[in-house]
Parts: sequence; C-alpha cells; structure tokens
Amino acid sequence: MGDRRKLTLLIGALWIAEVTGSFETAMILAALKRLIQDFGNPAMVGWLITGYLIVGAAIAAIVGRLGDLFGRRRVLVAVLAIGAIGSLISALSTNFPVLLAGRLMQGVTGAILPLCIGLVHENLGKDRAPMAIGLMISGASIGTAAGLVVGGMIVDSFSWHGIFFTSAGLCVAAALAALAFVPPSIRRPSAQAVDWFSGLAFAPGVALILVYFSMGKDWGWANGWSLAALVSGLLLTLWWWRQSLASPNPLIAVRSFSNRTIAIGGAVTALVSMSTLQITVFFSLLMQAPVWTVAGLGFSATLAGLAKLPSNLSSTFAGPLGGWLAGRGGGRFALIVGGLLTTTGWLLWFVVDVNSFPVVVAQLILISFGATMLFSVAPTIIAQASPPERISEISGMLTVIRQLFLGIGAQMVTTLLAIDTVRRGDEVYPSPFAYDLTVIVIAAICVAAIATSFALPRQLPAQENP
Repeated sequence: MGDRRKLTLLIGALWIAEVTGSFETAMILAALKRLIQDFGNPAMVGWLITGYLIVGAAIAAIVGRLGDLFGRRRVLVAVLAIGAIGSLISALSTNFPVLLAGRLMQGVTGAILPLCIGLVHENLGKDRAPMAIGLMISGASIGTAAGLVVGGMIVDSFSWHGIFFTSAGLCVAAALAALAFVPPSIRRPSAQAVDWFSGLAFAPGVALILVYFSMGKDWGWANGWSLAALVSGLLLTLWWWRQSLASPNPLIAVRSFSNRTIAIGGAVTALVSMSTLQITVFFSLLMQAPVWTVAGLGFSATLAGLAKLPSNLSSTFAGPLGGWLAGRGGGRFALIVGGLLTTTGWLLWFVVDVNSFPVVVAQLILISFGATMLFSVAPTIIAQASPPERISEISGMLTVIRQLFLGIGAQMVTTLLAIDTVRRGDEVYPSPFAYDLTVIVIAAICVAAIATSFALPRQLPAQENP
C-alpha cells in the first residue's frame, strides 16, 4: 500500500505540472479582449500567443536532453521556477515589452511534458508507464478548460494581471509537489563530450521556421522578412541535421529517427497535428459565423466556449484509455482506435445536421476524445522505443513536430476556408462548400494517419535501439 500511495502521489505531482503547462497555454485566450483594449494593437497582443508557442516548441527537445543528462526532476523544477518568474514579471508589468518578456519566459513550460514522460518511465518502468502517461496527459484537457473558464472568471472579476498571478501560483505549487513526491532523478552523465554547439543551433532554426508559418499571413508569405526567416531557419536546421549525424555524441540525436517506431510515431503526430488538432480553428469560426452564411451557427463567443467545454472534460478519460489500450493491445491498436474515433467525428458532418448546440457538442466530444487518445499514445510508443538516456529529448522532438505541423495545418485550414466565400456588405465568411471541402481534407489526413499506424509492429519490443 505504501508503494501504491507513493506512485499515486508521484503521478499526481506530474499531473499538476501538466495542468500548469496547459493552463499557461490557454489562459491568455481568456484575456485577449481585455489586453487588446489596454494595448490597442491586436497584432502586437497576438505575440503573447505566438511567442510563447515558438519558445516552447524551439527549446522542448533541448530542455528534454538537459533533463536526460542532469536529472529530469531537477530540470523540471528549474523550468517551473522560470515559468513562475516569467508569470510574476508579466503580472507586475505596466508596459507591453515587459509583459511580452515575461510571457516568453513562460514559454519554457512547453518542455514540461517531455520531462514528465521521462520521469514516468524512470520511476514506473515500461509496463506501468502507458497508463500513467495517459493519466498525466489527461491533465492537458483539465488545464485547457481551466485556462479558458477560470481564466475568464479571473479577468472578468479582477484584471488580466490576475491570470499571471494565478499562473505563478500554479508553477510554485507544481514545483513543490515535484520536490515532495517525485524521487530525485538518476543523473546520466555522458561518457563522451556532448556536442553542445551544433545542438543549440536547433532552437533558433526551429523558431525561425515557426515564425514564418505563424506570421506569414500577416506579414505576407512572399514578404522579404518572412522569406528571410524561413530560409535562415531551414539553413540552420539543415546544418544542425548534418552536424548531429556526424557527431559521435550530439546534444540532440537526429539519428534516433532511423528507429522505425520513433519515425512512425513522429509521422502520425505530424498528420494528426495538421488535421484533427485543427478542431479549435475550424469550429470557432463555424460556431460564431452568422446564420445568414447558411453554414454558420450564430453562437456568441460565450456559447461557443461552453460548447467546447464538455469535450475538454470528457477528454480527461481518453488519455488513460489510450494508455490502457497501448499497454495491452499495443501502440498500433491504440492509435488505430483513436484515429477511427476522431475520423468518425469529422465525417458526422455529412451524416447529421450540424446546426444545433447539442449536435455540435456531441461532434466535438467524439473528435476530441479520439484526438486525445492519439495525443497520449504517440508519446507512449516513442518513449518505449527510446534509449532510457534520451527519452525526454526524443519526447521533446515530438513536441517540436506537433507545434510545427500545428502551424502548417492552421494555414492549410484557413486557406481551404477562404477558397469559397459568401459576402454581405463588408462581411466575408466561408461558404458551405468551403466547410465541406475542409472537412474532407481533414478526414483524409486522419485516414492517412490511421494507415501510417499500420506500419507499427503489433507489439513493441522491450526497446529498439536506434
């Protein structure tokens, strides 16, 4: 019983850390309107979202590798401390540059998940890790819901400063829980000198590519600054790739992706990020578009948020289910089940009349449930196939892939929705045909993710060394 209690507290501590990371991602959405009112520039305020995501994606693999080398609990606590300091800087800020600086510091919490995945494997072992990872990842849905709902209540009752104070409190609580309930990590010093120089080129390379896909629409895809960011990012990433392959002990080992399981897990993550994880982009526009567009539902922003809330809550069960299936039926089976569920949710668009609140809620629940299963299973199978000394690093690479293809997918969806429009005065919205076409493309990519999953072995071996 004592061991079970310790494991429960350990998973609980990591769950709180994951809730904290998701809360920090979502909370800013609840404050956008008030921030735009205070600073008067929507594009500038948008950097509080874009900059945060770019920092998190760019450094996730590097921070994960630092955890592998110097102890994952130690690095997790350091990440939470930086997140707390950044939150306090933003909370106490009186001008936008200081607010943004604090928000960019918060971006390091994007590395929480890779560190937690490594800690789960480190403390629970291969057999119990899949369910534990699923339980931990369920915290992402709770954190997102809390960021939107609780964040909105804080902004309405106090001010946008309040959400940053709350975030700082969560970071401190998560750090204390990790220190109290997570055993000190094993340090895995490298026998060979680590190639720090070429490894650190990875972060700015990825950041510049993400800048292009995040800001290209506003700056212009063919704009000189946009193209400079893209070309510079690609050249840096290509140089890092070559150096990583040539180095005997790279900071981030790209050769890990020669492992079939890791490569397929990354490919499935990319396809899922481009498709079903665009659920918020697609449905936010659909639900708030006017009824006169024929496709739009005419929901208020509040009603649209309430429609999404049940899917966030129900998805807390999808993570553990995905982990349970992965632990018993194998990662391939779990990925296929999650893919079939989320694809069915999208295809309901052509089966039912999606013009009422209950129907939209039901469709969102089905899509989100399958997507969360996919989100929890991919890190599980990749961690199982990774060398123990590189689990957090390779899991961090998965975060990079997800963020990169989320940006590509968002541009794909917005482009598809703009193919055919309806107009009334100065108002322009996607037509029913544009929504139909977008759903077809998303569903097709989901099917491609299912087909890719079949390339995985039925059961993963104990460890596949790259």
